[in-house]
Amino acid sequence: MKLKHHNPNKCLLFGLLLACGSIFSQSIEKLYINMPDILNPTLSRQNRLELIEYHKAHQSDSSVNRFGNKAYLVLSDSLNQHLIVKNTSSSTFEMKLNYLADSTMYIGIIRTTCAPLCMSTLEFYDTAWNVIPLYFSMPKAIEWLDTAKLNTSEIDNNWLNKLVEMCFISALFDKQNNIISVENNTLDFLSPDDRKLLKPLFLEKHLTYKLKDKYWVRE
Repeated sequence: MKLKHHNPNKCLLFGLLLACGSIFSQSIEKLYINMPDILNPTLSRQNRLELIEYHKAHQSDSSVNRFGNKAYLVLSDSLNQHLIVKNTSSSTFEMKLNYLADSTMYIGIIRTTCAPLCMSTLEFYDTAWNVIPLYFSMPKAIEWLDTAKLNTSEIDNNWLNKLVEMCFISALFDKQNNIISVENNTLDFLSPDDRKLLKPLFLEKHLTYKLKDKYWVRE
């Protein structure tokens, strides 16, 4: 009996096709459409489907949410697996598909509410929508403080710490890299006089965090 020999090239090709099919099936658009409604209660699955399909057809970038108001697709980047939706006039839903060090896919979600100052919360899931422990500690407003300038000023440290104790911090995923960018909006919460006094003491920049093991570490 003649034995059949397996062609290694065919096996390699088959494996690549399977891998590509798996990646395609886990696209950001499909994950967004099929995500559990509880994670995005403002928009139903049908709403999410309409947003994506209308955008692909170049027909519209909006859909009507559960409350009868318009939601807008701000960004749909299939190359970088990144999506941003304006759920309501004051809230934004951001979602990005990325990889852990072991090449496992994970989903990051940032919810930002502006009422009127913007504050964000972050969550991380596997592609089956199980919560995974990727630890991100939102910085305090005081972390933007230029201590060198504070030391040469006459401002009382205790008074300053209490004044900026309430933090309004917003976050965004980097479009290409596995990085979270964070912005301090707390100064806008202060009275005009306090803001004028303290603004020169705070750095006007974004803080960035990179994933290391299971922790988001400030760069």
